[in-house]
Amino acid sequence: MMNVLQVLVGILTTSSLASISTYWATGSIGWAIISPIVLQVGYFVYMLWAVYGPGAEAAEADPGPESVGSLDRKDGIWL
Repeated sequence: MMNVLQVLVGILTTSSLASISTYWATGSIGWAIISPIVLQVGYFVYMLWAVYGPGAEAAEADPGPESVGSLDRKDGIWL
């Protein structure tokens, strides 16, 4: 599991690489500033979609592992 510091380092690294590559490709500081903003907004929208989008209702309605039954493989290992 990632902690906040690892997430922030990842965000800053990704944004920096996006800005540098955009600046090298376009030669424009404006596009280099806009590209990480678009990247982070897109990531935020994707995370909202992943949490609240299709399948959220199915995940809430999932009865859980009790309905699976016994997972004894008859070799002494329980899953």
